[in-house]
Amino acid sequence: MKELAKYADYLFVLSFVALVLAAYGAFTGSDIWLASSQWALVAIGMVVYATYIKMKATAK
Repeated sequence: MKELAKYADYLFVLSFVALVLAAYGAFTGSDIWLASSQWALVAIGMVVYATYIKMKATAK
């Protein structure tokens, strides 16, 4: 179960990257692959899933 906690940390980092892409799109008006609101939704989804994985890994 410890390896799941490692993947949760990677997801937290990736969600931060998605949040940076959302901010970039919002302030420059230039989107990268997705609109900035979609990047924010991706970041939220990754944080929720990473929190779930972290709770699952530390449940025992």
